[in-house]
Amino acid sequence: MKLLGVPLSPFVRKAAVILKIKGIAYEQEPVMPGSTAEEFRAMSPLGKIPVLVDGDFSLADSSAICEYLDEKYPEPAVMPAEPQLRARARFLEEYGDSKFIEAAAIIFIEKFANPTLFGKETDQARADNAESELLPPFLDYLESQVPPEGYLFGNFCTADISIVTPIFNAAYGGFEVDASRWPRYAAFVQRVAEHPAVAEVRDGEHQFMAQMQGG
Repeated sequence: MKLLGVPLSPFVRKAAVILKIKGIAYEQEPVMPGSTAEEFRAMSPLGKIPVLVDGDFSLADSSAICEYLDEKYPEPAVMPAEPQLRARARFLEEYGDSKFIEAAAIIFIEKFANPTLFGKETDQARADNAESELLPPFLDYLESQVPPEGYLFGNFCTADISIVTPIFNAAYGGFEVDASRWPRYAAFVQRVAEHPAVAEVRDGEHQFMAQMQGG
């Protein structure tokens, strides 16, 4: 099994965490989003990462990948069993994967990727606006949704990493969740970060980042 996509992607990170939780051995092949390589576009016509390759089968989109893995390898489950909770988990996953990631990505791009990886100047005004105006409403909502202890629906599930992985990227740009303003969510981010599968995946991406910076 292969996972195609650069480890710093929040979507690649999400799928990698689920693979680790499931105990599935896989190879990771770094591919940039939007790659025009013919073989990659045959598997991901929209140019999205990650792409999962399972033998002759391939699948793009992190949510589709995680659901496929949970259906093919049902233990341990990474979705709640009860229909309403399962629906709620899907909603929160989409919440993390859409506008929340877009806001957090501005900080990652402007304060980390552009100056560190691409040699471009930081648009400080754009980064400041993301931090002070765009992100807070998302954090306000998540503060109202996360539990004071444990994970969203008992056992660790895909939604847990989905609503935290954008913050991991923003953190590369120096962003930190203000625990005085969002205490529940700040503590939740820390719990997710300490999950063994998450910690292992992030160790791998830190190694990848060091190689990129060294190169």
